[in-house]
Amino acid sequence: MIRASLSVPNGISGFWRFRKGAPKVRVYGGYALDDKRRFTGEDRAQRFLEAFRFDSVPANEAIAAGTPVGPLFAYFNNDSWTDQPFAEGAVLIGDAAGWNDPINGLGLSITYRDVRMVSDILKAAGPGAKPDFAPYAEERYERMRRLRFAGQLQAALDMEFGDTARARRHAYHHRRMSDPTLGMHGVAVLAGPEMVPPEFFTEDHRQRVLEAG
Repeated sequence: MIRASLSVPNGISGFWRFRKGAPKVRVYGGYALDDKRRFTGEDRAQRFLEAFRFDSVPANEAIAAGTPVGPLFAYFNNDSWTDQPFAEGAVLIGDAAGWNDPINGLGLSITYRDVRMVSDILKAAGPGAKPDFAPYAEERYERMRRLRFAGQLQAALDMEFGDTARARRHAYHHRRMSDPTLGMHGVAVLAGPEMVPPEFFTEDHRQRVLEAG
């Protein structure tokens, strides 16, 4: 995987490239919501690849010159959640219980943990017994709160546009070289939100990460 966060004249901010087995790669790029009709029409996939052609990353020439082999999809950076993902006779898991901002790329990871927790509760209850899903709801509420916080920070850093956003992005990457704790939201995404101390999911920490200088 190659990931970059930058602002370039073509309006792409933040891009990801995943190897899918030579010679294929999957690419992601972020662009402003008010530019949502930019990649429409029959040639939208090719124009999307062309948007990766910029001087600061010469290797992207291979992406821009590539041949689209799959569909192009666009989706919003947003979250959805419920405080209590169960009711009498039903329990929700995965996206049905609320999804995390796709910028974190954790859809399957969230679902797998949901499945494991719900399965363990059902097995512990035994046949004919009423399962207690309260521990699952409590754990999921805090897990998704932390992931929502991490996604909001990442979206503010990678998926906002204009001079203010560019200055914030530059300041963040410069300051993080001397203070790695500014990137703890990334640890929460990669290692699990429970692996990061709670003080990194506060408004004080948000302001510290997003300050312009």
